[in-house]
Amino acid sequence: MTTKLLSILFLIFFSISISAQERLLKVNSKDSIGGEPKISAWLGANMKMNGYYNIKGGLQEYDTFNVGKIDVYGNDNRQNLGLDLNQTQVRMDASYIHPYIGKIRAHISWDFWGGNGQMRLRKAYVMTDNWQIGQDWENFGDQNIWPNVLDFDGPPSGIWARVPFVKYFNSFADNKWIYEIAVQAPMVNYGSFTNVLVPIESTYQNLPDAVLAIKRKGDWGHIRLSTVYRAINYIEKGNTEDVKRILGYGGSLSGMIGGFGRNNFQFQTAVGKGISAYIVSFGGSNYDAYPHQDSNFESTPSLGGWAAYEHYITPIVHINLVYGYTKFEMNNIATLQLEDGSLVTQGHASSFHNYILTNIMWDPYPNFAVGIEFNYGVKNVKTKGNIIEPRGDKLIYNDDISRDASRISFGFMYNF
Repeated sequence: MTTKLLSILFLIFFSISISAQERLLKVNSKDSIGGEPKISAWLGANMKMNGYYNIKGGLQEYDTFNVGKIDVYGNDNRQNLGLDLNQTQVRMDASYIHPYIGKIRAHISWDFWGGNGQMRLRKAYVMTDNWQIGQDWENFGDQNIWPNVLDFDGPPSGIWARVPFVKYFNSFADNKWIYEIAVQAPMVNYGSFTNVLVPIESTYQNLPDAVLAIKRKGDWGHIRLSTVYRAINYIEKGNTEDVKRILGYGGSLSGMIGGFGRNNFQFQTAVGKGISAYIVSFGGSNYDAYPHQDSNFESTPSLGGWAAYEHYITPIVHINLVYGYTKFEMNNIATLQLEDGSLVTQGHASSFHNYILTNIMWDPYPNFAVGIEFNYGVKNVKTKGNIIEPRGDKLIYNDDISRDASRISFGFMYNF
């Protein structure tokens, strides 16, 4: 009943606000400071219809085109059509200009992607001229880039996690250079590598992740360099008395040449060890660490990157082209246990993802866009090592398997 009522309200609000092009509800105080209202608040929404048609591949059950979720060992290529508005977001924002602190801004947003149309918290933070506290896009990634795509997760190799954090940011003497320092909640996730059972489990984390970043901005766009440092706790075979700790670290280079609403080029690349939890394709999987043959535990090398070009054919028709990749690998794994019970020693496992997407979008009036998009991706999984037979014989194990998936996405987005 609640979901139906919200849908009706959205349709009413959509009809009322088509011509207004303003926030649904916006309030400003009469008094002002420095030409801005002392108090300002608004309530708005980003309505999004998510439609997709899976042409082939193992992503029939997923609302987004996450190449990392392709079931490479499956063979179900049934086509299917999906359609929902669960990616619709509700947003509230308020600001107050303090006579000494300056502008204090609070923001909160939800969507309906919490399962079965349930509401889910996306962002909730307070921000001043130099501080941000709360939950937002984490800071190893670049909050100021996002290619104009229909897929809700963005590029599968993007860094799009949302976590609580505390961040301080400021500029040097030259205001074109900005630095950021943040501590953020550690991300704990666990899941087996495809077709391989690795005997490690996540456990309680007791140190935050730390991020340092520097950004250069100008009329041409911006470039940002960031680093992340992590202390990752794991246990082996349920042994809570012996907590393992390894270090994870990585660097990311990102930027935009041009700007939103005009021709632009965007890119992001990340490389490191123990950072796979930050990358969309690997999110929710236990790829940050593994039991190493010689050093007990080892952080997993991983990398990911994407590049996007947006071109405006006319002021209201534009096309986008995105290419991306992700890769991680585990070398000299102490023991792999295959699903058939066989044990593999001196093992190696890797996963490589390649994808491309292109779309065309039409903006008939401000804040409204209609588009259609083609997505294609390939997931390649390799595992190899030595299989020890019960009688002591040693066999060479080598498995190399790939599977591709393709999808047509369509829908509209309307901000009001």
